[in-house]
Amino acid sequence: MKTLIIASAIALGCTGCVAGPGGSNNAANRTITGAAIGAAVGGLAGSAVADPLSGAVVGAVAGGALGAAVNPNHVFRPDTRGYCYMVDAQGRPIYDEQGQVIYDYSRRC
Repeated sequence: MKTLIIASAIALGCTGCVAGPGGSNNAANRTITGAAIGAAVGGLAGSAVADPLSGAVVGAVAGGALGAAVNPNHVFRPDTRGYCYMVDAQGRPIYDEQGQVIYDYSRRC
């Protein structure tokens, strides 16, 4: 159980380092987040069957692969000033009700 807690803390710490200020939704962040969650779930499932370390490893690999494969419909792209605006799956900007591009000024792309 101690190994599971240490592995989970390291994995979640790595996720925080890569996300950057404001977080972002790129493949690296999704992969690391998926691996961290997979390691935690796999470790818990493995401890139920008596081998938490191999369960955490299998969970991390599966979660990382799933995180890399999942691609959300809406992502943010940088404009010429470095601010993020929302685009759809085809890369076209998404507009709000007033016809303006949706920006997120709390993050830098």
